[in-house]
Amino acid sequence: MIEYESNHRKDKSHKFCKPILNDNNPQLIVDIMPLLHDVLKDNAPMYMFCGSDKVDFFKQQVERYFAVKNIIVWDKGNHTAGDLEAQYGKRYEFIIYANKGRAPFNPEMPRYDDIWKYNKVTGEKQIHQNQKPTDLLSRIIRQHTREGDLILDAFAGSCSTPVAAYRLQRDYIAFEISPTEYADGTQWLDSVRSQVSIFDLLQQN
Repeated sequence: MIEYESNHRKDKSHKFCKPILNDNNPQLIVDIMPLLHDVLKDNAPMYMFCGSDKVDFFKQQVERYFAVKNIIVWDKGNHTAGDLEAQYGKRYEFIIYANKGRAPFNPEMPRYDDIWKYNKVTGEKQIHQNQKPTDLLSRIIRQHTREGDLILDAFAGSCSTPVAAYRLQRDYIAFEISPTEYADGTQWLDSVRSQVSIFDLLQQN
């Protein structure tokens, strides 16, 4: 909900120069919280990404239905562009970690602090303005789930969550309202699903 768009591309027809569909609609967040609470199992975790300028609103809405455990700082390794003559570059994003009940971590996973360093997705690998790195999402998935568990992403975007879930042998449900993002994201997901790993070949022999 930041109405993100890039103003630093020469090709103004590029999709990154257009606002993300429904990204400036706070009512969407208000409406989805009770739905998420209804579909999540008891003692399940929820992670929600948000910018520093909207964290108060997001936290307020999350706390209506979930117990907020942490506000994680995601250090992206490089600051964003913008009005750098009168504003500091934004190097981080917040991740609200909340529980429906109490969601213990997998005991075999290491314990972490609440500052995470993962480089943001850039260059040819980037298919969405706010694309999340799969290694960050894999960390979240492994922290709480096991093979065969079901992951939900209500704002799929580039399909990073389904890609991370598939690679970790988890099931997934994801939603995306933009036809363009859906097409690009599912194309990436399909390419990942079609790859045969060396491990798969060894299993077959």
